[in-house]
Amino acid sequence: MNAEQYRAVINWFQARPAAKNALRLVSRGSVALVYLGYLGLLAWLAWHRMGQFWPALVVPAAAFVVGTLVRRIIDRPRPYTALGFTPLFPKDKPGQSMPSRHCFSAAAIAGAAWFVIRPLGLALAVLAVVIAVCRVVTGVHYISDVLAGLAFGAVFAVVGWNAFVLAASAVGFYTIMLL
Repeated sequence: MNAEQYRAVINWFQARPAAKNALRLVSRGSVALVYLGYLGLLAWLAWHRMGQFWPALVVPAAAFVVGTLVRRIIDRPRPYTALGFTPLFPKDKPGQSMPSRHCFSAAAIAGAAWFVIRPLGLALAVLAVVIAVCRVVTGVHYISDVLAGLAFGAVFAVVGWNAFVLAASAVGFYTIMLL
């Protein structure tokens, strides 16, 4: 999107307080639901499948750390900084727009959940897409930022989970993961 398109979307929401409030609720609610789903998954795994608890914990955490480092290295200006407009909801961070941390975190969590409980993984993936749309509509990310975040998180989850399983297998702990 260009500056004119961002302004048009933001002005549309500014002119409709109910829609703006609904967007805020969806934006914050989808993030909260991803993290609540993730905490629920970890609690369930700790109780029922301790062997899968560790990759479910380590893989999204590693994605968060690596993704945060990538953001710092790229340090892409946010659209509201580069294009000179005010985002829908106040934000004061001028850089580190690429990839979107909200998106790569949600995608990594959804990916980890996919390996354990597919319906939960799918639901969290849908929420990750909702988060991506909200991040663009509110003017804090470019479309490419959220797409890169979703892709980074999903690929990191698949590669990370499989690497964890391979490493566990190599040291003889793979059967524990099946418990």
